[in-house]
Amino acid sequence: MATEVLSGQLGETRRASTADGGTALTTTAVFIQLPTNTQHINLTPRNFVTAVVAKFLLNPWLIVLKTTDGMTGKPTDYSKAAQDGSTSTSVDVGSLGIVTSGDFLLVGSHIPFRGVSIDVDAANTVGTATTTVSYWNGASWLTTSATDATNSTMTFAVDGTVTWTVPTGWHAARLIDLYPNHTLSYYSTPQLYWTRWEVSAALADTTITFNSMLAMNRSTAYFELLSGQNHERTVSHGRIGGIGCIETLTNAGTGNVIVNVSTARDGEFV
Repeated sequence: MATEVLSGQLGETRRASTADGGTALTTTAVFIQLPTNTQHINLTPRNFVTAVVAKFLLNPWLIVLKTTDGMTGKPTDYSKAAQDGSTSTSVDVGSLGIVTSGDFLLVGSHIPFRGVSIDVDAANTVGTATTTVSYWNGASWLTTSATDATNSTMTFAVDGTVTWTVPTGWHAARLIDLYPNHTLSYYSTPQLYWTRWEVSAALADTTITFNSMLAMNRSTAYFELLSGQNHERTVSHGRIGGIGCIETLTNAGTGNVIVNVSTARDGEFV
């Protein structure tokens, strides 16, 4: 087995794996969250049964905004709460209204993405509303025809992914151009790939929250590691252009992956 070596000037360190000995892997992808201010990651797959390789992707950081005024004011920023690896912070979509009332989510990133994995905390238990995800084609919002696996009998009822085929006509845009009258923020001027999430009927449940919303990489050409093969790298987490999570699975059978994370020298997790 390869020897793990942590290089560089490191600050605070901790485990990002979901269990001692590493996150359990199967052929179904799991999404490993990173604590805020992660700047170095170290991955080691192990304990293979039938598996030949562990496969992984570094998925992009998402910007998650909620508006209830059609983006005439300043949206609520849930980007950190959606990707900080903490269950004490959450994305609140309770009582979200319909788009014609000015209610929707804007979810974007610096590169296209094929979907979002949602960990539902307080589930939607009322009604039959569905979710439509649209993308910006340079002139208007068009539906992605997304598959919503959070919808059992209604949207946001169970943990799951919301996925789509990455549109060839998806254009990056600035929020200031999409919504010229909104209150300016950090996210107003970068060119980003935006999606708009709207519900078919106002959500009657007032207590719908998500522990996380994590991007799914646009590609499924996974990076591959043999058992015991170490991979470490410097990353940027918690900002536009950075990574939001690690997506990982096995090619067959089962295994584990140990994920350790660090801040830069003199840094700390927040």
